[in-house]
Order: sequence, then C-alpha cells, then structure tokens
Amino acid sequence: MPPPPPILPLLDTLPNKEDVLSKLYLDVYILEKVYEVPDDPGSRVLGRKPVESAKVQAIWNKKQPVSSVVGVEGLFSLALEENIDYRFLASKEGYLNTAAEFSTREIAPDPNVKEQRFVLEIVLEKIYRDQEIVLENIYYDFDKWDIREDAKPTLNKLVADLKLNPQIRIELGSHTDCRGNDNYNYLLSQRRAQSAVDYLVANDISAERLSAVGHGEFILRVNCVCARCTEEEHQINRRTTFKIVE
Repeated sequence: MPPPPPILPLLDTLPNKEDVLSKLYLDVYILEKVYEVPDDPGSRVLGRKPVESAKVQAIWNKKQPVSSVVGVEGLFSLALEENIDYRFLASKEGYLNTAAEFSTREIAPDPNVKEQRFVLEIVLEKIYRDQEIVLENIYYDFDKWDIREDAKPTLNKLVADLKLNPQIRIELGSHTDCRGNDNYNYLLSQRRAQSAVDYLVANDISAERLSAVGHGEFILRVNCVCARCTEEEHQINRRTTFKIVE
C-alpha cells in the first residue's frame, strides 16, 4: 500500500516569513578614551566611557541618511537589512569626526531566534590642541628617512582622519634618540618629518594643512643617561608625532 499523502495545514496556520526569519539589529556605542592623566593623550589608557550628545549618521544603499543624537549611554540602535553595507559617521564639537563600517552580507539569519543583536563601538578622539600624540609603528631604518612599508598603515589611518576632518591643520614632528651629534640629529629628524608630510600630500592631503618639524634629540620622552639607555628606551625617544595646531 502506498503511504497516505501528508496532511497540509490550513493556509491561515502557515508561518509568515517575518516570523521564521530572525530580525537583525545593531547597537552602536559612541565612546571616548579615559586617560590615566586627564587631558593628557600621551598617558596610559584606563578604559572608555560613553560620549553623551554625540551625533551619529547611518548611510546605506543610497538611501537618505538616518541621524540621531545619543543619550547618556552613547547608544544608537538600528534595524538592519540583509546583504547591506552600512557606514556610520560619529561627530561632536571638540572631537574628531570618526567613521566606521558594518556589513550584513555574511550574516545568515538564525531561524531559532526572533532577534539577533550586534554591537559596534566607535571611539571619538578628543581634540587636544598643541599636544603631541605619538604615531605608533612609525619606524625608520638607521640613517634613513624614507617611509617603510610597515609605517604606511598608520599614515593611511591619518590620511583618512584628515579627510574626515577637513577643518584641522596638523604639525608632524620627528625625534631622534640621544646618540649622534646635535646638528646631524636635527637634520635627520627634519627629513623624517618631511617624508611623512610628503606621504600625506601624495595621498591628496593639502600641503597647506601640514607642517614638518624636526626636533632632533632635544625633547626626550625617556631622559636616561645616553650611554646607559636600553634599546627600548632609544626606540621610545626615536618617534614620530603629530599635533593639532588649528
């Protein structure tokens, strides 16, 4: 005997597609760094805290941007669509504009849950005028000033930040360690600072927004006895920095 045909449910008992597929949400938190020494971006980072009243703009799929001002928790929530690339721009007076991205292209809805939530953190950098900020991972070969491949990601990040903040001007500075004579170190540091400026200009940053200053060995972060400094201390002193001057 053939098996009996399956009993089909009534049409009004079939689940809706919206009930089967889980809904996707993104919680965007706008944060800032908490420094060990307040208002000193060169000090140790202790953690992060929300930035109240920051503005968030969400852009996707050529639609009209969605904007919101976050509250005390620094939270902006957005219902997501499938297979979409999202771009977010966070801003607040006294902070550098910062962008971030999120994509749902590789996220498969989970039929076992009604709601999937994801978290994106955007850290706003407070503007500290005339305070040096060290550019990490900017190193030079001995007695040279050309930009190495391992320094380009950091400088590319600076290029992106400058394009998001067209109103600011910065000074790029370079420092040497204590070894070598004063005049030699000054010329070497000036060439290194200028090479960083040239890299930014080659990536469409106006030269009018940039200046290069070589400090030689005269501003040490680790003021050790030169003959007894460790290689780590020499490296800390041999740095490239930037500061916002306008």
